[in-house]
Amino acid sequence: MKQILYRIKSLFLLVAIAGGISACADDKGNYNYHDIPEVKIEGIGSSIQALAYQNLSIPVQLDGLEADEDRYEYEWLAIRQFEAEDANDSASEVLATTKEFNDIISLRPGPYKLIYTVKDKHLNVFYQQQANLSVVTTTSEGWVLLCSENGNVRLDMISTVLGEEVHSKDMLADSDMPFKKGPLALIALSPENTEDMSSVQQVDPTSPFYLLTEEGTTRLHKDAFEWKEEYLMKYEMGDMNDAKPMHITSAGYYRMMVTPEGVFSSNYSMGAGALWESRLNYLRNDDNTKEYIQIAPYVGCNITNPMQFAPVFMFYDLDHKQFVYHPGGMYGGLTGDQTVGCLSMNDDEAGGNAFSFPMGYNYVYMENSGRNYSESAMMPGFFNNITFTILENNGIYHLYGITLDDYYMALMGMPAYTKTHYANLSNCTDITQAEHFAFSPLNDQMFYAVDGKVYRVNLDTSTPSSEFQFEVPGEITCLKFYLYRNAENARRSYDLIVGSDKGGTDGGELRVYEAVDNLAQITDYKEYHSGFGRIVDIIYKEPLTQE
Repeated sequence: MKQILYRIKSLFLLVAIAGGISACADDKGNYNYHDIPEVKIEGIGSSIQALAYQNLSIPVQLDGLEADEDRYEYEWLAIRQFEAEDANDSASEVLATTKEFNDIISLRPGPYKLIYTVKDKHLNVFYQQQANLSVVTTTSEGWVLLCSENGNVRLDMISTVLGEEVHSKDMLADSDMPFKKGPLALIALSPENTEDMSSVQQVDPTSPFYLLTEEGTTRLHKDAFEWKEEYLMKYEMGDMNDAKPMHITSAGYYRMMVTPEGVFSSNYSMGAGALWESRLNYLRNDDNTKEYIQIAPYVGCNITNPMQFAPVFMFYDLDHKQFVYHPGGMYGGLTGDQTVGCLSMNDDEAGGNAFSFPMGYNYVYMENSGRNYSESAMMPGFFNNITFTILENNGIYHLYGITLDDYYMALMGMPAYTKTHYANLSNCTDITQAEHFAFSPLNDQMFYAVDGKVYRVNLDTSTPSSEFQFEVPGEITCLKFYLYRNAENARRSYDLIVGSDKGGTDGGELRVYEAVDNLAQITDYKEYHSGFGRIVDIIYKEPLTQE
């Protein structure tokens, strides 16, 4: 607890002139010093959590007050520590002018600095104590589960509020949101720039969640996932196209999405007005004409390095069955080529020798693992992470690991992407029947699910085998790791998240397993929740950070 005491000593000078020069000579200095009483503030913790629109009581103990308490004034001041959403979000607000606080909290959810002031009106001195005030709701922090209920969107949440678990069911049930059929994914981009530049703002901080459905896409509000007309994806498109993305991601400020119509990019360094630009999913023929290609529903990129100037985005070309990439960001300005689309990935241009780029294989799966593999030569202190891809050929699954760097490296004579991993997965039990995969952000291990069983594969050899880990009742419908944004949650990024469905109403279940050790078998879950719809996707909503 940091208590700041501002003490102003008042000096009262009494000069008695008895008269004459001799009287002045006898004057030894008649100064009287009065000590100002010190008031100690106790009872206010360094961190306070309050439920929005509910009563908050903060008892205070003050030691050192004079008997006449009418000489004191009190103030509870809240200073906002997050970006204003509209003109109603004042920078600060006086919550009360009472000795103790006992009132309804009507602040918008988020972090605040709470300053309690005691002022002595007689001596014109004041005493202060500060605390971090976090105003929360039942949807401020916790697991958010995108579910399917009879094919329709159902959004559930599990949170812990003031020490009690709260299950919010079907939060969009009363929403006028037009897209409610065929839930696909719930994606949270970074809503803020951090002081250490570990992340940069990639989306409007008031509505940072993208809800992807088969009918269309919209953003949702940060507080309670409210929907507004202005959040529809078409308002982010330069041509007002009602795009239906299957995946959205970002490398630093540069965002990319893939839709059935093609690939679109957006530069969020331009702020909330940044629009998604024209389609990029084309190759250049020998005569320089564009050949549009169909792209697999995922975008590979370096998701852990926020400091990229011309990030490399990787796709799988379904028409020619090959890896392709788009050099994004500032590539056009650096090279003068403002119309580049996709380029074929090749062994001569790539670093590493883990494999030769295949041709003619069928796409199965792709994932940005978030695992830091090599330090960026462009930006020391930041890292390139691995994107894993699984392809099928003649009934055999093959795995490829590639790090995607900044194309600026290629302009300096160094590889812009590197081949890091290859594995023949034919020794892995029933892997061709797997529908869900997850790659650890910590080490070389992959997990996959078949029905209700989860297997682990150590990718330390080119011909690995699988090891059975555990089985859950029913069918596994979601398997993933989640990369947390806030530093205090960093270790949780190693937790394997499993969503399953045992059938019936509210048959969805969530289990969380610690997957730090790549040798020991995972058997027991560390967290369990039930009563959901059929789980399609899972994210963890983190609170805004305190500035």
